[in-house]
Amino acid sequence: MTTPSTLTERQRAHVMFTWSAQQRARTLEIIDAERARFEVAGKGWVWDLESQVYNVNVGHRHPHVQARMIEQINTLPACAPNAVLPVRAALGEQLAARTGLAKVFLTTGGSEAVENAIKIARLATGRSKIIAREHSYHGATLAVLEIAGDPRKQPFVATMGPALHIHDPYPVEPASPSSWLASARALVEREGGETIAAILLEGFTGTNGMQHPPADFWPGVRELCDEHGILLIDDEIFSGFGRTGRWFAREHWGVEVDLMTIGKGLTSGYAPLAGVMLSDALAQRFADEVLWCGLTHYAHPVSCAAALGSLEVLEREQLPANAERVGQVFEGRFAEWIDARPDVVGQRGLGLMRALELDRNAGPMVERAWELGVYLPWRGSMVFVCPPLCLREDEAHGVCDLLAESLLALG
Repeated sequence: MTTPSTLTERQRAHVMFTWSAQQRARTLEIIDAERARFEVAGKGWVWDLESQVYNVNVGHRHPHVQARMIEQINTLPACAPNAVLPVRAALGEQLAARTGLAKVFLTTGGSEAVENAIKIARLATGRSKIIAREHSYHGATLAVLEIAGDPRKQPFVATMGPALHIHDPYPVEPASPSSWLASARALVEREGGETIAAILLEGFTGTNGMQHPPADFWPGVRELCDEHGILLIDDEIFSGFGRTGRWFAREHWGVEVDLMTIGKGLTSGYAPLAGVMLSDALAQRFADEVLWCGLTHYAHPVSCAAALGSLEVLEREQLPANAERVGQVFEGRFAEWIDARPDVVGQRGLGLMRALELDRNAGPMVERAWELGVYLPWRGSMVFVCPPLCLREDEAHGVCDLLAESLLALG
């Protein structure tokens, strides 16, 4: 039997870790998982407030999703992109019904989904420019990093073209129009609306700040796009499939979009799958025109089965509504800490996509939380609370009790 350290070294010797200097990568030997927790070798069970990179929406090891995947493996585990399969047809029907958009182009990951959304926008409009927000993340490939505002683009900026970014300061100053919308309008005017293919926005921003957009922003951007024939792309890869208390975050603002990227919670992380949803008008363009997009593992049947299982669980167990209720538990407890502790300065979020703001580096709190059995993602002075959507209200209070204790590590 291998010990945890031996297994870590075996993997480190031949498998690269993400976003890390390889010898300093922080690793976990996860040996089991269930619902909103996972078990770590040598430590025991911990609460998963990251949902394994923000994607295990239905919870760990859900038997229905597993059964869907096993059924497909036993039926047909692999197939070419042009094959017609019941699982592919069923997933397309479910996604069209749930999103209100007409068709889906499926990919293996979120970065590919955004890249293909951009390709579709450029094909459909004949234009090249893409606008995004200053505080945005849309994926890790070079093309998508170039467009977005995430700081992880910095090692590559010398070879990238200039990005077109909406200035999005936070907190938002009360004004009409908001500074965000004013910036978007000024940027379109400067560049020329006739040159812009799309405006790309996250439904609700993730680890780049979870900023609540001004009330006029989404409706105003929709109007701006309509004025200039610009396509509006909604990136729901992080915020979709119930995480904000709605099936998709844009529902909070009641805005229709032309394209929508989906991923993460689509399969709840049980298999790689993401995609681009297209409006009917856009989909019809490619009835006779070539859609210059393709992937070897397009609409992988086992991934499609995982997606169907995840969608069914989200619906049957009413997990988006549960995310709204449980999110209110965190919101209420966080408000108490903001009133009681000068080092807790604010909170942001919707549903179970939440952040707590401190006035100092969150590292000591995160380390203490780990000791207490809570896996807590963080960046700088902000910690993120994004557990699986199956977390119960009583469990949320228990997690909050542990987080309150971990705050004591701040001094």
